[in-house]
Formats: sequence, structure tokens, C-alpha cells
Amino acid sequence: MGWKKISFREWPYILHPRPVVIIASEYNGKVSAMPASWTMPVSRESPVIAVAISKKRFTYELIIKSHEFSVNILSRDLLGKIHYLGCVSGRDEPDKIAKAGLTITKGRKINSPIVLESLAVAECTLWKNIEAGDHNIVVGRVAEAYAKPEFDIFSEKIFEKTPLHVGRNVYTYPISKKIIVGEN
Repeated sequence: MGWKKISFREWPYILHPRPVVIIASEYNGKVSAMPASWTMPVSRESPVIAVAISKKRFTYELIIKSHEFSVNILSRDLLGKIHYLGCVSGRDEPDKIAKAGLTITKGRKINSPIVLESLAVAECTLWKNIEAGDHNIVVGRVAEAYAKPEFDIFSEKIFEKTPLHVGRNVYTYPISKKIIVGEN
């Protein structure tokens, strides 16, 4: 069997598609938000999440200065807005969240903003910032998590709403069919 070589620039995409979320932070009146798909839960007790973010990102800079951030899960019908946040820097466009057509408010437990259009939100305080090549792993303790009433992780309707990042400007979404294997 032959194998095709994949460049190191493209290798992460063998792990895609992945859910795309919006990471938001605020420091000293400056606010920014960015899409991220290199995100994962790493602990339930205590709740911890890790996000790989390029050190060049303005949102990363705000997280490091403020020691907090929010993780916002938006519906796939907002993909144009989600993608816009990844194409424009908050350094160059301070009102990029509003220009994307999204609304923010202060979090319940943190000063950083949450996106009101979100299906679910996790508010996080920075726990660790780990050097990891051209990205750092930002590890946050979840201070609060909440969702819209219709958000049910086992609902087939929610499956279809969850945007997945394939790579670059390509997205997809899961099928709206549960596949249950074995017993719980």
C-alpha cells in the first residue's frame, strides 16, 4: 500500500474536522475574539480546557495580560461571522466583533466578554501558558459554564448546528443522526 506525504504545514488537518469555537478576551478596554478549532477539554474535576493559539494573535495577547477568556460555541448559521473574526485582527479593527454582526456582554464570573449569540459558553481563568512551537497551549480553569435552554449535547438538532472546521476557509457540520454503541 502506498502512502502520500503530507507537509508539516498541512499535517494538523489529518485531525480535522473539529468543532470551531470563538475565544474572546478583554484587557484594559481592548476586546478581541477569534475562532479556534484546536480546543479540547482536559479535566472534569476541576474543569479545565486547553486551546492552542498562535502567539501572534491579538486575542492571545489579551488573554496573557488579563488572565481570562471565554469559549463561545456558535451555530453554523453564523459561519460567515465566525470566519470574519479569524480574518481580521483586533489590533487593526477594534470593533471587529460588532462589525462581524455579533453582540458581546461581560461574563458572569470574568470581565472578558461572552458572545450573546452563543449556544453555550465556558468562562475561563488562565491557569497555564505552555510554549508549544508556533502556538502556545493556553490552559484555562472553567469558572462557569452555561447554555441556551435548547442546547442538549445529545439532541440531534444540536448536532446539525455545530460547525466543524475542515481547514482554511472550509467548514462542515455533523450528520443529525445518533449512533449509539454498546451500553452506557
